[in-house]
Amino acid sequence: MLGFSYICQRRNGDPLRAYMDLEAGRKRSGVEDIFISYHAKDDVQSTYAGALFHNNRNYLLSPYKNNDTLVYWSSSRCLPQRNKLAKSLLGLLPHHSFGKCLNNVGGLDMALSLYPECAKDPNSAPKWWDHLHCAMSHYKFALAIENTVTESYVTEKLFYALDSGAVPIYFGAPNVWDFVPPHSIIDGTKFSSMAELATYVKALANDPVAYAEYHAWRRCGVLGNYGKARAASLDTLPCRLCEAVSRKGGRNARAF
Repeated sequence: MLGFSYICQRRNGDPLRAYMDLEAGRKRSGVEDIFISYHAKDDVQSTYAGALFHNNRNYLLSPYKNNDTLVYWSSSRCLPQRNKLAKSLLGLLPHHSFGKCLNNVGGLDMALSLYPECAKDPNSAPKWWDHLHCAMSHYKFALAIENTVTESYVTEKLFYALDSGAVPIYFGAPNVWDFVPPHSIIDGTKFSSMAELATYVKALANDPVAYAEYHAWRRCGVLGNYGKARAASLDTLPCRLCEAVSRKGGRNARAF
C-alpha cells in the first residue's frame, strides 16, 4: 500500500496546497506547499494582532480607570502552571478575576453586573467575549499569560489588553517586543520576584505621569513593530497568501 504522504504529493499543474497552524507547536502537515504560522521564519506569517480575532464585541471604552481594583484577569482554561503564576501575582494586587479560573467576582457574567453599559445586546444571552474589551477598559492593568512560553507566540490575550486601553502585565514570548508598541507593556519576566512586580505595579498606578508614559504610543497610532505585527495579521492573510502562491509560480510551480 502506498504511503499517505506519497498519495498526497502534488502533481505538476495541480494547485499549491497551503496549511496553517497557529498553535505554539506549529506542526506541518507534511504535504503542504506553503506553511502558515505565527512565526516570521515560516512561509507566510499570520499574527494574532488583527481585528478578526475579536469581532462582534462591544468596543465602548471607559474613560475612567478603577483606582481601587487595579488588575483585570479572565481565563477559563485553567492550566496548572498558568493558574499558579496568576495566583502568585494576583494575591499581591487588588484584582477582579472574571473567568472560571480563580474567579473572585461571584460568577462568569458579573462583568455585566459591574458594567451594564458593556452589554452588547440586552435581549440575548451574554457571551464572555461580547463585553471583554469594554469591561477590561475599566482597569489600569490586564494580566496576560500565554499557554506556552515560545518565541514569537504572542496571542490575542496581549492584543486584547492593548486594544482596551489597559496596560498589559505580560508573561509569554521572550521576544514580545517584536510585536508591540514601545513602552506599552510590563514584561513580568523581567522582575526578580512577584513581590517586586507587584510593588512596581502599585507604584505605577499611583504615578499619573509614569502611567501615562505607557500610553504615549497611542498618540502616534500604529507604528514600529506593532505596525508590522498588524500588517502580518490574519486580516491581511488572504492577500499575502496569494502573493506567496504567485512567487512560487502557482499551478506552474514544479512538483517534487
